[in-house]
Amino acid sequence: MKLVEEKNGTLEYDPSVPCITATFTDFMPTEQFKAFLEKGLAHLIEKKKNHSRILWLADTSRHAVQPEKDIQWVAEEWNPRALKAGINHVAFVLPENVFAVRSVKGYAAKSAAKEDEMTIEFFGKIEDAKDWFRNLKPATAALR
Repeated sequence: MKLVEEKNGTLEYDPSVPCITATFTDFMPTEQFKAFLEKGLAHLIEKKKNHSRILWLADTSRHAVQPEKDIQWVAEEWNPRALKAGINHVAFVLPENVFAVRSVKGYAAKSAAKEDEMTIEFFGKIEDAKDWFRNLKPATAALR
């Protein structure tokens, strides 16, 4: 179910996983990027009311490189609020662009350095990411 559609991004909800998929189709200026993630977090929080857990699935397969300051903002500002709301799982569909891959993996490294409890995984296809989350045992998912 499509929740948001805007230039260079869409947010969709799949209750069968459950997940919110954020699809990035090109570069987003900082303000748009932050606003897009804020909308995504609001939807995650709302949809989590119906589920014991929910996945943030970032399809970055067509995303361009995001500036370092934006990645820092996600790790330092967005993640703590997501964690506080009980969102503990993030999956990325990796971009084809090697520089964009560095940006995505840089976010994971910053999150790990903060020692937060966000579980971050990387995949080549959206369905692989969804299957991973569906197949996580609830006890395992709660511990992550």
